[in-house]
Amino acid sequence: MNGRPPLLPAGPGRVLDVKAILDGTVDMSTYRRKYLVICAQPRRTLAWDMGLTKPDHNGTLSTLTACIEWLDVYFGWELVSVFTRQVDKYYIHHAMLRRRAPHQQI
Repeated sequence: MNGRPPLLPAGPGRVLDVKAILDGTVDMSTYRRKYLVICAQPRRTLAWDMGLTKPDHNGTLSTLTACIEWLDVYFGWELVSVFTRQVDKYYIHHAMLRRRAPHQQI
């Protein structure tokens, strides 16, 4: 026993957080839908809310990219599109992926 709580099943939620996927909080092998939307957003802090620091949008986008690559390599997801929406002073990056069709033998 490693002292970690059991993995949460992935889905059927509409959007999954990239940090939960990358740190293993959700079990992607349980996600059965054809399409998947993931999101990454900067971590808000009190200093940020007070205007003392700025969000790390480049780091957030890098985390999203790492998650997309990880899902491609280990679970066969391919990228469909990436989009960003602004909420107040920060940006939330989303990616839509679809499960890659298995290669057919001829």
